[in-house]
Amino acid sequence: MALRIAIYGYDTDIGKLIIEVLNERNFPIADFFPLSPLAGEFDAVTVQGRNFMISPVDEFDFARADIAFFITTSDETLRLAPKARAAGCVVIDNSRTYAGSKEIPAILPELNPYLIKDAITAKAVVPVSSVTTELALPLAALHDEFGLQGFNAVVLESVSEHGRAGAETLARETALLLNGMPTEDSSFPAQLAFNLHTRIGDLQENGSSVHEATALQELTALLGDLKRGMSLTCLQVPVFYGHTASIHCELEEDVSLDEVQECFKQQEYLSLSEPQELLTPVTHGVRDNKIYITRLRQSGKRSFDFVCIMDNTRRGEALNCVQIAELINAQAQKN
Repeated sequence: MALRIAIYGYDTDIGKLIIEVLNERNFPIADFFPLSPLAGEFDAVTVQGRNFMISPVDEFDFARADIAFFITTSDETLRLAPKARAAGCVVIDNSRTYAGSKEIPAILPELNPYLIKDAITAKAVVPVSSVTTELALPLAALHDEFGLQGFNAVVLESVSEHGRAGAETLARETALLLNGMPTEDSSFPAQLAFNLHTRIGDLQENGSSVHEATALQELTALLGDLKRGMSLTCLQVPVFYGHTASIHCELEEDVSLDEVQECFKQQEYLSLSEPQELLTPVTHGVRDNKIYITRLRQSGKRSFDFVCIMDNTRRGEALNCVQIAELINAQAQKN
């Protein structure tokens, strides 16, 4: 069944990746509407070999679309998403404005696809965060096979977590500093280039950031309440693309290293590296749909440590969005 697709933010980095993934997966498209905040744009976007004219978002009738990807700011989502939902269009909210909502489900297609019915009813869905994706997929594999008691994770996040502004700021600051010039004021709380931020976003009273708390809320929904709990620390590092996570987990059973290795190898969305292979965000964390696992080691009868690398933009955002659209399409065919 071919669907009518709108995308607000088609020219953003994530928007371009969504179009790329739609092409790669040959998503059935009946019509396509690239939406712009500007009026008077007389240009077209090519999708699956066809050209589609750009429309001003304020003049667009969302009843013409079955699905709308919102790759924009929270302000724009709050302004326009209610209009789209009222018109019967399902909003895929990659701005994550609705993250944490009790009425609008957060979906990671590999783990909770059954929530798509709730999303269609609510006319909105939130793709889980890239951090949640990177942690949930390997941990869920272990949880299903052996039972998971708890985990501690530190995620080193690339600046593309903040969209194009993050990558452009890092590039500009790097060029200035290498030429002996001071960095300019930016919207970031501290210099990005040659620097590390010990928090991302505002802190809560308990010392966790809102960013971490949202990911933990999503992880709890996906993995359940674990006996030994969950701990997450997110740090900002001066890397353009690719998140790296260091994870320590405790299982419910005595398990051998070979069994954990085999568990990871059985998952099509995971790739376990050879012991001596060096993985980096540059070599393994860009333009790939897999989560790469390295440094896997056993620290006790039931405890293991490993490192994950993932393309946060493609795997953590664009692919999630398109897979959710595929779930909506599959459900529409059943009805």
